[in-house]
Amino acid sequence: MSRWNAISLPLKRRALPRRGEVDLWLTDLSELPLDVGPSGESRKEQVVKQRVQQRFILRLLLGSYLGVPGKDVIVERDEFDKPRLGGELAQTGLNFSLSHSAQWLAIALTRDRDIGVDIEHERIKRRADDLARRYFKGPDSDLIQGLDEPERSHCFLTQWTAREALVKAEGRGLARNIGRIAMDCNPTRICELPEDWPSDWQLIDPEWPSGVIGHVAVQTGQVPALNSFWLQTVRRS
Repeated sequence: MSRWNAISLPLKRRALPRRGEVDLWLTDLSELPLDVGPSGESRKEQVVKQRVQQRFILRLLLGSYLGVPGKDVIVERDEFDKPRLGGELAQTGLNFSLSHSAQWLAIALTRDRDIGVDIEHERIKRRADDLARRYFKGPDSDLIQGLDEPERSHCFLTQWTAREALVKAEGRGLARNIGRIAMDCNPTRICELPEDWPSDWQLIDPEWPSGVIGHVAVQTGQVPALNSFWLQTVRRS
């Protein structure tokens, strides 16, 4: 975690990201004492609780950048479910994207440009080779099918998060676009994008903690500066 700046609750007022910078936040929701959402132990209640926690953290974080209480942050979604600031706060130019997997929540923010983030928790992905054959095109598809576990699942999740981050940043539907993206591996690199997309996308592969795989996609002519923050209850040594 040496590359992540530890930030403890409660959050203080933060300056908006400078143009050309990306602020990336990661937190383990199981470590945060959030008494929000249902308290039951059923699977359904736990899923609802986690979603409430995610919305709470998102609004809390956005409020710290915007200088308003989290409850006053308006989040709207377009036809493809892409979240954006609503109301007068949209004039700040602050754009964001969020992703969750298991207990992990990632939020990426930037100004005046589109951004997407996608994460997955490390695990064996059943039928990773079949999924790659069905949804992927490009050199990475052939590579995944030739690997053994656990390398196959790791490679599949790496390439999946890169594609999904791009789709989320572009604001298009996943099902209709993920198969139109071709990627290379080692390192992950964009080979081909849909013809109706802009071409100036950059992929960022942060130094994630163990157990997390993911990418950030941002529309810019050059790789932006990345500021990584770890949101926690008590500052770690």
